Amino acid sequence: MSDTINIFVYGTLTPGESNYQHYCAGKVLEAKRAIAFGQLFALPFGYPAITEGEYPVQGFLLSFPDAAILRQLDLLENFNPYKPAHHNHYHLQTIETV
Repeated sequence: MSDTINIFVYGTLTPGESNYQHYCAGKVLEAKRAIAFGQLFALPFGYPAITEGEYPVQGFLLSFPDAAILRQLDLLENFNPYKPAHHNHYHLQTIETV
């Protein structure tokens, strides 16, 4: 049984963007282009956000050897699992990609 985890990224974590080198380089088993369906927003804070929706959002599906990467990404996103959901800037959910 594989512990591999796939994470869809669409902003600064995509290959070639500002956070990829620090958080993903050397840890990714595979990076392939993918599309998720949602609603993409350009936030005034200088980064994108995606919510549920029906529009194609282009990004990458990054495969990591295990879920340990999630702790590092939580730090990047300032995610605190002990805060109420509306106090965090993102939440993790399972989605389908094509």
